[in-house]
Amino acid sequence: MVSRCSVFVAASLDGFIARPDGELDWLDEANALVPPDEDCGFAAFLSTVDAIVMGRSTFEKVLTFGHWP
Repeated sequence: MVSRCSVFVAASLDGFIARPDGELDWLDEANALVPPDEDCGFAAFLSTVDAIVMGRSTFEKVLTFGHWP
């Protein structure tokens, strides 16, 4: 069996994922421009994933989201 690692991440134009204080408010502003039924390929990506590994801070941030598959 061949293992593969993949990343699906949003990054700002300057290459950062979050602000220095950990906030993702810039992502909310960007998401406001995406049509409500558009997932930007996330469902197709997630269908190829068997396991998700994330750090505690990321997990705690994800828990604050309204919906996450």
